[in-house]
Amino acid sequence: MFILALGAKAEEVKYEGKNRIEIPVGVYITSLYALDIPDKKFTVSAWIWSTYDPALLPEDYKFYNKIEITNARSWSIIDTENFTLENDDGTIHTMTKFVAEINQDWDIKHFPFDKQDVTINIESVELDSAKIKFIPDMENSLVSDDLTLSGWSILPLNIRSFDYKYPTNFGIQSGAKGVYPRMSIVLPIERHGNRIFWTYFLGFFVAYVIISLLYFFNETMFESRVGLIMSALFACVGNKYTVDLLLPSTDVFTLSDLVQVASFIIVGIGLLSSVMVVLLTKKGAQQVAYKIDLVITWAVIIGYPAAIYYGVLMAPQ
Repeated sequence: MFILALGAKAEEVKYEGKNRIEIPVGVYITSLYALDIPDKKFTVSAWIWSTYDPALLPEDYKFYNKIEITNARSWSIIDTENFTLENDDGTIHTMTKFVAEINQDWDIKHFPFDKQDVTINIESVELDSAKIKFIPDMENSLVSDDLTLSGWSILPLNIRSFDYKYPTNFGIQSGAKGVYPRMSIVLPIERHGNRIFWTYFLGFFVAYVIISLLYFFNETMFESRVGLIMSALFACVGNKYTVDLLLPSTDVFTLSDLVQVASFIIVGIGLLSSVMVVLLTKKGAQQVAYKIDLVITWAVIIGYPAAIYYGVLMAPQ
């Protein structure tokens, strides 16, 4: 039983039900704002519509009262912008505007050169996949021309319809056993990351410049070298706290992690090389100390930007 419980999970499935009622559903996104990366959320305002035959569905079915946004923290329908129309063929067309605060698992692996898929999941309530099926109205689903995001490019909207199976039947003794029609509305956006890259990581790059200057201070200026190293360390620590406040925690090694780790490594190398130079000089190996210091300095000068450049090249943009 324990092993079976571990295997029970919600998942996308292809439900092979017969005589399912197809309900075309479309969306028009009017506003997208409050993109909160640390708190993993955003807010959206949009119109959603559907067309259906009322004779085939329960008497109280209005579409908007039989759906939920499954990944929303909170959402509400704007009562003054909620309409129901009757078509000439007897079908019903509903148009509803809603506002929702949505949970979003931001992908920050390549921040600030990241691409995000802002997602809204609409799912049927009460009527399961044995009865209905959502059909995306791609022809009419759009993003408002007035919608702009500062620092982002908005890509074409995508809608995907599928059935979603839960590991429970919610106590229902008949029907699709916990399988419900779902529609994912995905709006891809790309960040303009060049300015953010330099401003957010400026402290780390200043530390790199400081460590690169160590070569110009010989073994007789050990205190000056230590002073520079401490300045570089403070720059790294301060910048790290700033960046950590802007990004959520993740178990993926990100571009931000690469910049931070590389910066602290070169500070550590600078400290170790300074101590080594002093020790070798005291033993009379001044020329050896000079050559080693020169090699380490050039390794830092070339290796650090090469590592950062590699990380940037791995970004999707």
